[in-house]
Amino acid sequence: MATLRVLAFAKLNLVLRVVGRREDGYHLLQSLFCAIDWADELELTSIPRGIELEAPAELGPPEGNLAYRAARALLGEEGPGVRIVLKKHIPVGAGLGGGSADAAAVLAGINRLHGLGKSPEELVRVGAALGADVPFFLGRSPAWVEGIGDRLTPLALALPFVFLVVVPPYPCPTAEVYRVYDALGIPFSPAGPPPGIPPFPNDLWPAAAHLRPALRELRRILEEVPSLGVGLSGSGSALFLAFPSLAAAQEAQRELRDKVEAHLRIARPVARGYKILG
Repeated sequence: MATLRVLAFAKLNLVLRVVGRREDGYHLLQSLFCAIDWADELELTSIPRGIELEAPAELGPPEGNLAYRAARALLGEEGPGVRIVLKKHIPVGAGLGGGSADAAAVLAGINRLHGLGKSPEELVRVGAALGADVPFFLGRSPAWVEGIGDRLTPLALALPFVFLVVVPPYPCPTAEVYRVYDALGIPFSPAGPPPGIPPFPNDLWPAAAHLRPALRELRRILEEVPSLGVGLSGSGSALFLAFPSLAAAQEAQRELRDKVEAHLRIARPVARGYKILG
């Protein structure tokens, strides 16, 4: 039985605009996505038939997991099978895209494992049917992502050297944040080209802070730390600070350990949303 390992990297939204809403309720976005070197680990082993997933119990039934669904979507009912062992490191409900990253890593990994010969465009089409963020993790980073995640433009952009990701001990469920966003009646932003960074604007910040008021105090503390700027990733709950050097990020990490109740993780940008290790 052949086996390979794949890393599924997290992402940060360095810019997020809500520019409209479709009749079916989907919000239309423009967002600058950046993959970072904080990763889930997946081990894929070929089996004759079927999909098997070993994952932490708190993620729920295997059939609802995006990694399982990605394998099923690519292999179908009659194709060869795969056993997936998922080691989860990216926090759930933090706006870091871990579930979507897992799905993309499974698609790319199975394509290699079973020699399916699917083109990048074919994998993106499968990924888009699984979730709005999945296509990004199959391509280059950073990327300007538009629509409901279905239009991507890789960018040659000077990124901050390193980030300090700050994850508080509570999630921000995406559906709840968008529900609050709609209830608050926040005007849509005008669509436009990618802006320069920093700053790191995010139209979902008012909704996330309304849902989780403790985020306001956490962000106030972070903004007192010398950095290139503070932002919210996705719909939260993770915040991030940007720095021009590793030493500056490490100093901020030491300073914040005694000030905030949160997981503090230093992360650097990476060039793609997954990495096949073989």
